Amino acid sequence: MSNPAEPNQSSQPSSGPYFTDVENVAEMARLTRQAQMLSRQISLLPPQITLPQVPAILDIACGPGEWVLSMARHVPDGQATGIDISDVMIEYARFRAQEEGLHNARFHCMDALQLPLAFADASFDLIYARFIVGFMRTANWHSLLRECSRLLRPGGVLCHTELDDLGLSTSAALTRFNSLAIKAARLSGQCFSEEGDFLGATAVQAHLFQQAGFQRIEQQAHSVNFSAGAPAHQEVYEDRRTIMKLFHPFIVGAGIASLQEVEQIYEQALQEMRSSSFCAVIYYQTTWGEKPA
Repeated sequence: MSNPAEPNQSSQPSSGPYFTDVENVAEMARLTRQAQMLSRQISLLPPQITLPQVPAILDIACGPGEWVLSMARHVPDGQATGIDISDVMIEYARFRAQEEGLHNARFHCMDALQLPLAFADASFDLIYARFIVGFMRTANWHSLLRECSRLLRPGGVLCHTELDDLGLSTSAALTRFNSLAIKAARLSGQCFSEEGDFLGATAVQAHLFQQAGFQRIEQQAHSVNFSAGAPAHQEVYEDRRTIMKLFHPFIVGAGIASLQEVEQIYEQALQEMRSSSFCAVIYYQTTWGEKPA
């Protein structure tokens, strides 16, 4: 199945089951900081992935474009493209690219849940996605991964980094908040796990890749210690402070807690995260695989 070579710039993306408001400026700032932090902690790509000399790269749900801009700098002879549902994010990413003179970075407003995406078959050598569980229902995964296969050239690579929760910690309030967020996600059809305070996405990554026809699948786990006094503590604390606040409407809208209860748990979690005795770690997993040649 073929599509136009260039995306339709005027198409309006539809709404999806997003944890947060996709046009929120605070979320844009958080995603920029998060991308910078993760690039330092787990690098832009696993070192096992080899790109062609002039690669064409796509980032799905690119947010404000931090990863795309980094890749555009990293492969100046290549082309890095980002798509996102948010007009605010895309306009900011375009501004950043123009300010830095990164002519090999381009951005399009596009909803990853509205398939097929407006790119021709075999357009890319690498497709990247990070933390997309926030808008993916379990029923959407197979279709999106098959779409990625369509967009990849033979031998091209799909690389996906995902997480399952807000982290494991000694904070009772943070644990409680995580539990509420997972319950809301489960009601929204976004959990692969039927029980427990985790989404289950990392458990099924390799299986989903196999179902979509990818081969030579590899995985790499990452852990970040954000305990009090750890190098990552302040960055992760700021990230959690923003994302948990943005989760309020999602949790309340699911009918599992009142706004007053959510706000009380939130404030207590922030207090406990600032405690000198706070201990915590978060796990991520990166999975990548090749489209058959």
